[in-house]
Amino acid sequence: MKKAFTLIELLVVIAIIAILAAILFPVFAQAKEAAKKTADLSNIKQLGTANAIYQGDNDDLFPLQAGQDLTGLWGYNYNKYVPYDWAGTNSTPAARLQYSQSFILNTIQPYVKNYDMLQNPGASVVEYQPTTPVAAGKQKYTTNYAYNGLLTAYSSTAIANVAMLPVWTEGNGKIAGKGWGFANPALTCGTANAGCTYIPCGGSGNGASSSMYLTYNNGSYWTYSQGENWGLADSHAKFRRVGATQAPADTNWRVDPWTQYDSTGHAGYYWWDGCHAWLFRPDYDFSL
Repeated sequence: MKKAFTLIELLVVIAIIAILAAILFPVFAQAKEAAKKTADLSNIKQLGTANAIYQGDNDDLFPLQAGQDLTGLWGYNYNKYVPYDWAGTNSTPAARLQYSQSFILNTIQPYVKNYDMLQNPGASVVEYQPTTPVAAGKQKYTTNYAYNGLLTAYSSTAIANVAMLPVWTEGNGKIAGKGWGFANPALTCGTANAGCTYIPCGGSGNGASSSMYLTYNNGSYWTYSQGENWGLADSHAKFRRVGATQAPADTNWRVDPWTQYDSTGHAGYYWWDGCHAWLFRPDYDFSL
């Protein structure tokens, strides 16, 4: 006589499987999130290394946040194409190409040799200028990492605290841009045919002030585990918790650039000293 499972036994087995699945699925999700976070940290570390090599070839100066057009104007307040020529010369103003050509995510490519690592794993993608034709043989690349524009053309030897100064952040949170990138914060350089480099508060001219932008569509800054991976000026990368203190209280300006977070990691503003985004100033020693 053949033995078979009874209905009760089958129901017990199914219940056990369901319980095990309920226990294991969150573990799998956490493992997947941890893997993405590790890959993201590796991307930022490689960007930091590429940046350091670039400086070695360019008199220890950091790359530019944007280039100049033929009239001498800086494209500091424009989104930059990545790569700079994906739209081709017939589909975009020449100025946009010139602003983009000297943008850091394009100028460090000879040292990175991989556009695919400019995006953090798992980010939501927003396509830039979706109706603009892509030039033959070109493609848009997706970027997520925001460059500290206060370092544009700044000497690495003049930084007050290289172990604390952010160079790369995930300034657009969990949203990545397809075909474009930006500096955040960005130096304000509105005077044509003049240099563009950081000037401390109290000075005047290009670089005497800067602006910082919140995430596209006010997305969350909690990229992974209620924080972000950052690249620092000594080229190391580390995870940084942001939004640990939420609105209405403010955050610690020494470690968190944004303020007035809600319970899901959306920020309302940023720390500012009257002319520059506080945490990104290259002459800040982080002791005050």
